[in-house]
Amino acid sequence: MNKIIYRDPNVTIFQSALFQTNSTVILTEDVVMVVDPAWLPDEVLEIRNYVYAMRGNRPVYLIFTHSDYDHIIGYRAFEADKVFISQAMADNPLKASILEQALDFDEKYYVDRPYPIEYPEADFFVFRDGVQFRKGQTKLTFYLAPGHTADSMMMVVWQLGLCLAGDYLSNVEFPFIYHSSVDYVETLEKLPRIHDRNWFTRLVPGHGDPALSINDWLLRRTESLTYIFALRESIATGVAFDESTLWTRYKYPRLQKKYHADNIALMTREFEQGLWTWDPEFVFDKHAIGFVDQNVVKPTAPEEDEL
Repeated sequence: MNKIIYRDPNVTIFQSALFQTNSTVILTEDVVMVVDPAWLPDEVLEIRNYVYAMRGNRPVYLIFTHSDYDHIIGYRAFEADKVFISQAMADNPLKASILEQALDFDEKYYVDRPYPIEYPEADFFVFRDGVQFRKGQTKLTFYLAPGHTADSMMMVVWQLGLCLAGDYLSNVEFPFIYHSSVDYVETLEKLPRIHDRNWFTRLVPGHGDPALSINDWLLRRTESLTYIFALRESIATGVAFDESTLWTRYKYPRLQKKYHADNIALMTREFEQGLWTWDPEFVFDKHAIGFVDQNVVKPTAPEEDEL
């Protein structure tokens, strides 16, 4: 069953028993938003019941940060007034394969759902950084975040200082890179710039605990970049990667060794294709985060912008 790992008057984070997967419910005066409702049927129905008990006359919006099947599996449990996805997710050529993964999971574990498994159909598409949506006083800003998948995106809820990050900056997972390490690094590098335009303090990853301070999510960003750069150095130089340190930090090696091996294979292909190079003089400065003074006055809401 789900457990609620965080709650305040506006934000409730449900966490599944599977993979510590987070589903976030956001309440404003104008709307109720549900981000990536997951996993098991009873867990999804618990989220649905919670949403409809609190919605009042508010519309219900569904937001999907990316197309991994565990993040879309609860889509049809809701009668949403509006669905938000990235344009890349709408155009994903692997929709059928993603649905097969969800169906395979349910059949493997004899899971019956009282709602069908379908790929999300949306009516709001994020096609570039800085796209905004406003409903009354609620202001949402969306940013493309390729790397983990090609179709990942992030969302900032302006007045709540909250970023929904999808499968980035988890405290229980190192970067799982399904699409591109080059894009993954670029996504991590633009996070401080996203903050500068939106001033979020809290960040919810797809798995694990929320980061409830700026320093927390910045530390996770540094850890993610450190992992990628260390792995690049290992691939480029032939010096073995220090896995013992990795499993000291992340405590599920029986499963996660596969994702680490997949990262090595993907990044080795990238290196052989010349998609990234390694400078032997490169030293990653963990303190050079390019971040602004936290005492600066919060900026006004931006119009659509590109980073």
